[in-house]
Amino acid sequence: MHEINLYQTHLTEGQWSYINKEFLENDRRKRKYSLQSVFEAILYLLASGCQWRRLPHDYPAWKSVYYYYHKWRQEGRVEHFLEKLVRKIRRKRGQASSPSVGAMDAQSVRWGSRQGDNGYDGNKKVKGVKRNIITDRNGFILARKVCNAGIHDSKMAHNLCGLADDVWEDLRKVLSDRGYRGDVDKDIEKDFGIELEVSNTPNGVKGFLPKPLRWVVERTFAWLDSCRRLARNYEILNESAEEMIDFAAIKFLINKI
Repeated sequence: MHEINLYQTHLTEGQWSYINKEFLENDRRKRKYSLQSVFEAILYLLASGCQWRRLPHDYPAWKSVYYYYHKWRQEGRVEHFLEKLVRKIRRKRGQASSPSVGAMDAQSVRWGSRQGDNGYDGNKKVKGVKRNIITDRNGFILARKVCNAGIHDSKMAHNLCGLADDVWEDLRKVLSDRGYRGDVDKDIEKDFGIELEVSNTPNGVKGFLPKPLRWVVERTFAWLDSCRRLARNYEILNESAEEMIDFAAIKFLINKI
C-alpha cells in the first residue's frame, strides 16, 4: 500500500495512474515499497538537490530508490516514457505528435563532483560538463546529450541530431546559434535529412536579440535550473546526468497531461 507523503513532489491519483500504465506497463506486483513512493522519491531528490543518503525517512530506503533509478536507466524506460509524454501533450495541444522544427543549444554547468567528466569551457569560463539539447516549439526536450564542457558545441551537433532523428520521424529543421557554424550542417543534412539553420545577429545590433522559435531552448534550460539537483552537475556518469534531465522534463510535463 502506498503511504501518502505531503511533499510538493507528491503525484495525484490521475498522474500516477498514467505513469503506471505507460511507464511501468500496469505493474501490480506486491513489493515492500510501492513504485509510486520510489518515483516520488526520485522527484524529491531532483527538486531538493539532496544526496541519495539524505532522502527523508518518509520515502523508501535510499538504496532501494537508487536501485530502481539505475534499473530504469539500464532498461531505457525513462527516455521512452518521456517520448510518450511529449507526443501525448503535443496532440492535446492540437499539434502533430512529431515536430518538424526543433531548436538546439548547449549549456555549460559547473562541476559538483570531482569524479565527474569535468572539462573547461574557455568561452563561458566554466569547469564541469555541457548539456546539449534539442527542443520543439514548446520547449519540450526531443534529444539530450551530456559531455565534457571542453568539447565545442558543434562537435556534438551531429550526434545530437542523430539521436533526435532516431525518435522523431518528422523532424526536418533544427535552429541553432552561431556556435554551430562550420561544415557540420552538411554532414547532418546528408546523414539525417535535417537542415541546420544557424541564426546570425543583424549588423548594427548589439546585445541579446531573441529569435522566433529558437529562444524556447533557453527557457528549457531555465526550467532545468529550477531543479536544485541540476544547479550543478553532481553525477559521476554522464548517463546518470542525462537521466536526471529526463526526470526533470517528466516532472514538468506530468502536470500538463
